[in-house]
Amino acid sequence: MLICPVCQTALQKEQRSLRCEQGHSFDQAKQGYFNLLLNPNKKSKQPGDGVEMVKARRAFLDAGHYQSISDCINQQVIDYLWQESQIQVLDLGCGEGYYTERLHNVLSDHQIGHDLFGLDISKDAIKSACKRDSAINWLVANGKSAPFSDHSQHLVLNIFNRIMPESLHRLCNEQGLVIIVSSGQYHLMELKQAIYDNPRFNALDVETIMSPYFDHERRQQLDFSIELPQTDIQHLLAMTPHVWRSSVETQEQLKEQRCISLRVHVNVDLFKPKAL
Repeated sequence: MLICPVCQTALQKEQRSLRCEQGHSFDQAKQGYFNLLLNPNKKSKQPGDGVEMVKARRAFLDAGHYQSISDCINQQVIDYLWQESQIQVLDLGCGEGYYTERLHNVLSDHQIGHDLFGLDISKDAIKSACKRDSAINWLVANGKSAPFSDHSQHLVLNIFNRIMPESLHRLCNEQGLVIIVSSGQYHLMELKQAIYDNPRFNALDVETIMSPYFDHERRQQLDFSIELPQTDIQHLLAMTPHVWRSSVETQEQLKEQRCISLRVHVNVDLFKPKAL
C-alpha cells in the first residue's frame, strides 16, 4: 500500500526502516514517524505549519471547541462503514492529529479493524501528532503525491485543507468514501468582522470542485456557537491565516477581550468516486 516516493514501487517495513526493491530506504524518526517528503516537493526548508501554529491549534482543539465537528465526521464514517471488518484510512493533511486520533478511538470502540495513516507536509505537526497515539501511522509527505498505491483507501479525510479531487480519486478505492470538511459561509463571522473592514462571507463550492471525479452523497451542515476565553482567542488567531492579515491595533483589541462568542459554520460533505 505504501509506495516509494522516488520510484513508486512498494515499500516494505524492515525493523525501523521502509525499503523498496530499488534500494531506496527511509528511516523511522525517534518520535515514530516516517519522512517521505522529497526535496523537490519542498517550497521551503520547513514547509507547512510551524511550531507556534501547531501548538496553538493543538491547544485550541484539545479544549474541545470543535469536538462537534469531529463527532459528526466519526458518525458519518460509522454509518457508512460499520459493516467493514478491516479498512484502510488516510487523514490527508492531518495536522497535529486531533481528528485522526478521535477517529481511531471510535473505530476501535466499534471493533472495526483499521490501518490508519495521518499525513501532513509539516514536520512540526507530525512530531506533535506522534505524541497522541503510536497505533496510528504518522507520515511527513506531500498530499498531492501521497505515497500510497492507487485506489488503496476505503476512506480518505480532507479536513479544512486544499481540495485536490484528482489526487483523492487516485487514492480512493471503487467502493470507498471521501469526507471533505470545509468552512461554511458564516464560519467565524464575528472574528472576520473584527479584523477586516469589508469581510467576505463566502464558501467553497465543494460539490462543483469534486464533480469531475466524484458523486456527491450527502451534506451535513453544522452551525453552532462557541464561547472562547482570552487564552483560546489567542490560540484561534495563531492557528488561522487571519492573524497575518490583522493590524497590531486589532490584535491588541482582541487581546483585551475576556471572552468572545463566535459562530461555527461548517460543511461535512461525503463523496463516492466515479468510475472513470
